[in-house]
Amino acid sequence: MGNTNAPWNKGKKGIEAGWTEARRKLYSDRQKAYLKQHPDNPFGRAGERPDTWITGPDRAVKQHRIRWTRMKAQAKFWAQEWSISWEDYLDLYKTMMGKWGRTKDSQNLTRLDTSEGWHVWNVKLMERGDAMTRKSTNKRIVPKGKGSKARGIKWKRNNDS
Repeated sequence: MGNTNAPWNKGKKGIEAGWTEARRKLYSDRQKAYLKQHPDNPFGRAGERPDTWITGPDRAVKQHRIRWTRMKAQAKFWAQEWSISWEDYLDLYKTMMGKWGRTKDSQNLTRLDTSEGWHVWNVKLMERGDAMTRKSTNKRIVPKGKGSKARGIKWKRNNDS
């Protein structure tokens, strides 16, 4: 069984918790001295740290990596198959760097057959305006319990009914 005694300063802030101006300055100076002695400490480095990025120092590639992980998570949420690897995704966008986004003339990854999952053979880069207004011949698969509130269907993430 763990310690059930609350610390003396639980819920207290500032001077009430013992942080006088003198004590605050003392600890601030100690922290600055420590960080000066340890320049590689991540807490002492300000700004971006491209050397720690999975994708390397290129910001555009980092943005694509973030976009890829979001798309993958969204497909998982909607119970759609996803087999596009990071390398395949990057190959699709190599010619489109900087031309993607949420404007109508930006490039977006869309499925050719919406009843199928997200696979390299089933996706295509399209302008967002065209992708949003295209006619869909296939019925999209919507998992049970997920639908539009406008249709009177209310759902929760973990609701199986």
